[in-house]
Amino acid sequence: MRLEYKYLVRFSDLEALKKALEPYVKFDDYHNEKNEYTVRSIYFDTSKLKYYHEKIEGINVRKKLRIRGYNLQESDSIIFLEIKRKHDRYIKKNRSALKYYHLEELIKTKDIESYVLTENGFSNALKDAEKFLHHIYKRTLKPTVLVVYDREAYYSKFDNKLRLTFDKNLRYNLFPSMDKLYCDDNLKAALPGYFIFEVKFGKGFPNWLSNILTDFGLLRMALSKYTICLEKEKAFNPAHRRSLFGLADAFDPFHSYYGE
Repeated sequence: MRLEYKYLVRFSDLEALKKALEPYVKFDDYHNEKNEYTVRSIYFDTSKLKYYHEKIEGINVRKKLRIRGYNLQESDSIIFLEIKRKHDRYIKKNRSALKYYHLEELIKTKDIESYVLTENGFSNALKDAEKFLHHIYKRTLKPTVLVVYDREAYYSKFDNKLRLTFDKNLRYNLFPSMDKLYCDDNLKAALPGYFIFEVKFGKGFPNWLSNILTDFGLLRMALSKYTICLEKEKAFNPAHRRSLFGLADAFDPFHSYYGE
């Protein structure tokens, strides 16, 4: 279990914020020459957007299901089936890995033992994959939004449980099929002029970080990339949020997977 605090920051403040943090942080292990990597997620929801509404209504115990990959597609790209659970202020993840080219077959056959990777350090990989598929089939969840952003990530020099990320260039596409996780065509900007600064920690919140946040006038916000991307869509009327899937009644991206 961990805590996640999120802040919406003007992009024009990015370099100054990084400079203020520099004495206290170091790069994480996954950065490239640009000190960032691309995060790609396909979020799932019910036809009535159950998980979206739970977020909007502030339900204390809720979850999100997503498929997550990174950077560009390669022949042996590994992706993750994730259930992100929130209990009050605390976050927990169920996570299991597999090769991207096995995803369709896993969803179709539910053959977890053949496709889920168990040698990647996730001791509960098989159980976590089973939970993911249980929710997918129980509620007939559909791929709802492809969310993509560029992440610059750091760890505190004094506490390796304290992680700070700059999530930039947030972009999205509605109703993706699962073979579009690495597709960058027709992505739409969701937060022009802003990025999301996230602080993930398990222990106390350090004074040096509190002081920096105060200096920049940053206030913690209940930010959800999934929600932001949904609500950015022009056809999505916040006053009638339950109507969004009316746009996709004729489109069943799971048809070939649920099939027989």
